[in-house]
Amino acid sequence: MSGGGNMEKPVTPVLLGIDPESWDNQLDNVEKWFEQLQLIQASFRQFAEQTAEKIKEEHIKAEVLSIAKKAKVHEQKIGELYEAIGRATSSTSKMAGELAGKLNSPLADLKGLLGGAHGYWKDLHQLMILNLNALSAFAMAEQLGLALGIMEIPEIVFPILNEKQKNHLLLQEYSLETGAVAVLYNKDFG
Repeated sequence: MSGGGNMEKPVTPVLLGIDPESWDNQLDNVEKWFEQLQLIQASFRQFAEQTAEKIKEEHIKAEVLSIAKKAKVHEQKIGELYEAIGRATSSTSKMAGELAGKLNSPLADLKGLLGGAHGYWKDLHQLMILNLNALSAFAMAEQLGLALGIMEIPEIVFPILNEKQKNHLLLQEYSLETGAVAVLYNKDFG
């Protein structure tokens, strides 16, 4: 057909030769990934809240608090991902994420100690890495949704990915901005 009108037909996914048991197994695997995602995101949110408390520079503190608030919304959206596959949210992963968020600070302290840096720079740097981990975990969730043809999943995840990319750039900028002072002068920025 040539020319004019848009005669596109909506595309629906077709999985050939998949029996109900295989489909359930795939959904079980996706559910396991969502548990990991929940763990990673809860850890990120918890550490963002802890990091904001340490920051003295007001504009950086305000941005990290905003990131923490968005992280809480992103964490709540994971429940919608479970619903998209007909499953219930795991509370165990959320509790484990809370614990992991509390354990990330000693890792940042060790990295700062080894690098000679002091202050909250090390926390901003660790937060940037945790954000990148969460970004990757959400991106994998999006790919799983696309692979299974559950379009609700990428619709939920895409705006989160967009915000997390912005968060990454901000955290990278603040980490670099405060890092030089932390390393050169052994003190906090500001």
